[in-house]
Amino acid sequence: MEENKKLYETVYEDAGLSWISENLELLQQIQNCIRLGDVRQMETIVDVIPPDFRASFGRTPLRHMKNLVNSLIQIMGMTAIGAGVSPAFCIRYMERFVMEVEASESFDRIRSIADNAKLQFCRLTAEMEVPELTDQRIGRVIRHIHENTSRRLTRSELAEVAGLSETYLSKRFRSLTGKTLPEYIREAKVLQAKRMLVNTDESLAEIASYLDFSTQNYFQTVFRQIEGCTPLEYRRRHQK
Repeated sequence: MEENKKLYETVYEDAGLSWISENLELLQQIQNCIRLGDVRQMETIVDVIPPDFRASFGRTPLRHMKNLVNSLIQIMGMTAIGAGVSPAFCIRYMERFVMEVEASESFDRIRSIADNAKLQFCRLTAEMEVPELTDQRIGRVIRHIHENTSRRLTRSELAEVAGLSETYLSKRFRSLTGKTLPEYIREAKVLQAKRMLVNTDESLAEIASYLDFSTQNYFQTVFRQIEGCTPLEYRRRHQK
C-alpha cells in the first residue's frame, strides 16, 4: 500500500510538471506581465489564452485543477515578490486565493479565481509607484521601503542599504524624489493600506498594526492627509 502511494505521488507530480512544461510560454507571459505591471496585456491573456486545466490525471479532475491553480498562484506570488512587492503582502494574497480555490467546487469558479489572481498580482506591481532613477543607490532604498512597509525603517538602515552616509542619503533622496525619507515612507505605507482596504476585510486597527503605525488614530490622520479622505471612505468607494 505504501509503495502504491509513493508511486501515485510520483506519477501525479510528473503530470503536474508536464503541464508546467507544456504551458511554459504562457507562464512566462504571465510572469512578464506581473514584473512589468502590465495590466492591459494581462487582461488580454485572461481573455484570449485560457490554459487547459481539464486534464484527467490526479485523484479527480477537480482536485487536479485545484492543484494546478494553487501552483500558478504560488508562481505569480513569488514573481511579484521578485518585482519588489512586499513579501508579507504577497503571502497574504497567496493565502487568500488558495483558500478560495480550496472552497470552490466548480471548474468555472476556480478558473475565475485564477484569472482574478493574475490581474491582482499584476496590479500590485503596477501600483508600486517606484520611480525610475539613474542613481541605483536611491533606487535600492525605494525598493527596500516598499518591501518593508510592515515595520519601522530607520535612516541608518536605509543609509546602509544605499551605501551612503545618513546626511548625504537624505539630501540625495530629496533632490531626486522631491520628498523626505519620512514622507516617502508614510506614502508607501498608505499605498499598502489602500490595497488592504480594497482587497481584504481587515479592520482599521489590524491594518494600522500591520503597517506599524503607532496608533489607529495616527494611521487615519496620515491616510487622510495623503488621500484626502478617511480609510473607511476609501474602502466604501473602492471595495468590490
